[in-house]
Amino acid sequence: MKKMSPVLALLLLAGSGGCAGQTAAAPATSAFPGAGAGPVNVVPDGYVGRFRVVATVLENEHHGPQLCTALAESMPPQCGGPDISGWVWDGVKHESASRTKWGAYLIIGTFDGRTFKLTEPPKVNDGSLNPEPRTPDFTSPCPAPAGGWRPVDQATTTAAALQAAESMVTADPDFAGLWIDQKLPPNDLATPASDPAKLVLNVRFTKDLALHEAQIRTVWGGALCLSGAERSLAELAEIQQELANEPLMTHTSTDIVTGTVEAGVIMATQARQRELDAMYGPGVVNLVGALEPID
Repeated sequence: MKKMSPVLALLLLAGSGGCAGQTAAAPATSAFPGAGAGPVNVVPDGYVGRFRVVATVLENEHHGPQLCTALAESMPPQCGGPDISGWVWDGVKHESASRTKWGAYLIIGTFDGRTFKLTEPPKVNDGSLNPEPRTPDFTSPCPAPAGGWRPVDQATTTAAALQAAESMVTADPDFAGLWIDQKLPPNDLATPASDPAKLVLNVRFTKDLALHEAQIRTVWGGALCLSGAERSLAELAEIQQELANEPLMTHTSTDIVTGTVEAGVIMATQARQRELDAMYGPGVVNLVGALEPID
C-alpha cells in the first residue's frame, strides 16, 4: 500500500473534528504552526518567590517524589524531574502499582534549581486545573486576492497535486515550512474539509519566492500563499537539536509560522533567555517555563 503523505493524512484528520468555520492541518514536519507566543513564565533576575505548576508527582523504587511535566504511558507509569521536598502521600489522593505512587496535582512552592519545596498542601487535579492550551494560528499571511481565495487551475487542484507540491518544496534547501489554511462556512456538512479546492497551501522559503512560486505552479493549481523566512526549516531544526542538552528540558518544538524555536524547561530564567538571544538572535529561541512565578 502506498504511504499517504503527512500533509494529506493530517488534512483528512483535520476534517474529522475541526472548529466550525475553520479547519486546518498540521505541517508535514514535526514543526508546530503558529503557536509561538514568545517566552513564557520567565523568572526575573533575583527572584526568590514562589512558583505554581500543574504537574504529575511520581515516586518509585528508584527515586523519591519528583515533579514531572510528562508521563510515560506504561504500567506503572514512569517520569523524572526535580525532587520534591516536604511531600507526604498520606492523605493525598493518588494511584499506586508495583512500588510506584503517582498523581496529578496543582502544587505551590519554592525552587532552587534542583529541588522543589512545598509551601502549602497540594491540590488534586481532576483536569479542571490544566492551563488553557495555546491555539495555533493557521491564517495565511498573504492578502486575499480579488474575489477571494480560489483555484487557478481546477485540473491540478487535487489531493495528488497537493502531495506533489509537498514533495517538491520539502526537498528544497530554501524550504522554511508548510501548512494548510482552510476556512469553511459554519455547519457546512456538504463540503468535505479535505477538499483541496477549499484550502490555501502556505509555503515559506528563505529567498527567491517568485522562482519557487513558478515551480509550485507546475504541479499545484489550488490557492497558494508564499511568504519569506529568515531561516530554513533545516536551520531551525539544527538549533532545536543544539538545545537538546538544555538543563531540565521538557520539550522542544519549531514554529514554522514565526520561524522560531520553543524550548520548554522546568524553570525559564531571564538570564538564560538573554544568553539565547545573544547566541541565535533576539526572539529566535523562546524559553517556556513549566514553573509559573506568582510573587
